[in-house]
Amino acid sequence: MSVQVAGLSGCAKEYSYEGGPVQDTTNDSIPSDTIPKQVITFPVCSQCKYWDNTLPSTWSFNYDTSLLCGNMTNGIIAPDRSGFTFFGPSACSPDTGIVITAYLSSALLTSDRSNITTNQVIFEYYDNVTLTDIFATGKLGTFSLTIDTYEYSTGMAKGRFSGYVPTKTGDTVLIKNGKFQVKFN
Repeated sequence: MSVQVAGLSGCAKEYSYEGGPVQDTTNDSIPSDTIPKQVITFPVCSQCKYWDNTLPSTWSFNYDTSLLCGNMTNGIIAPDRSGFTFFGPSACSPDTGIVITAYLSSALLTSDRSNITTNQVIFEYYDNVTLTDIFATGKLGTFSLTIDTYEYSTGMAKGRFSGYVPTKTGDTVLIKNGKFQVKFN
């Protein structure tokens, strides 16, 4: 009686590859499209938890699971009334804050207005400690701002904003549910 062993397999890794360009099998790596994005985390801010955006001179927005909020320091309309900038620090960290500049297609802020939307917006959430922006638009057209109401006699504007912005880590993230109320000087 004879027993014949046709083949024994070992524990050696198989590096067989037929066809296509030669691949580097000496360095295992994770493909770049599977590398997770770095989520920027913010401490929970008890002041933002109960933030009231119906108060004048306030702003807020959501990023990931964080709600960020603050008060306006100033709001400035361009002399030709075709754009504006507003800014102010975070309620939870005076070293961080928001700056938004919006360009309108024409001098739309010459009377009471409503439902003015533009995607010509520069959005920044700054960090004065590291002197780098945490979030900042790299180009116009990726971020949107809507003035829901503007009262010419008082200079008060209420609105919302959202869009995609690059982060200081190089990822692109969604800023959503942005709200603002600003009194322009």
